[in-house]
Amino acid sequence: MDWIRDLWDLLTSAIMLEPGDLIEFQRMGYQHWGIYVGKGHVVHFTFPELEEGLNNILTGEFFKAKVQKERLRNVARVSNYAVNNQLDKKHPPLPLPHVVKRAEHLVGKNIDYNLVMSNCEHFATMMRYGIAESQQAVYFAVDEGFVKQIKKWLAEINE
Repeated sequence: MDWIRDLWDLLTSAIMLEPGDLIEFQRMGYQHWGIYVGKGHVVHFTFPELEEGLNNILTGEFFKAKVQKERLRNVARVSNYAVNNQLDKKHPPLPLPHVVKRAEHLVGKNIDYNLVMSNCEHFATMMRYGIAESQQAVYFAVDEGFVKQIKKWLAEINE
């Protein structure tokens, strides 16, 4: 019955979501962020293995995380999610096809992750606005190495 779920995903996402939208997933104690790229898929900056990730988060260290493209329902699991183009009034979004192209170009890349300086929200806002910003980590400066690495990869595509 996976085809029924796939069809439902396509129909509901076609009604509610536009490629290039920021998607906010409600997790226990935090929000996870990704970019909706169409056809029921999201590109997001994923957490590494839980044990390794938890140790590094608690110590504030950087560790490698991966940009992945997955089905929206698999990323959401049991959590609620919604479109949250939170910064559109503050920063004009890039053209939506451009946002999707940028996000998909980075799939498979490993990037330094840090809870407060280079997290999934920084990644998602950088794809949509060209600026890495996190409302969850608003009191901390973004890691310039994170921004520099993403800009280097984005320069590979013909923008």
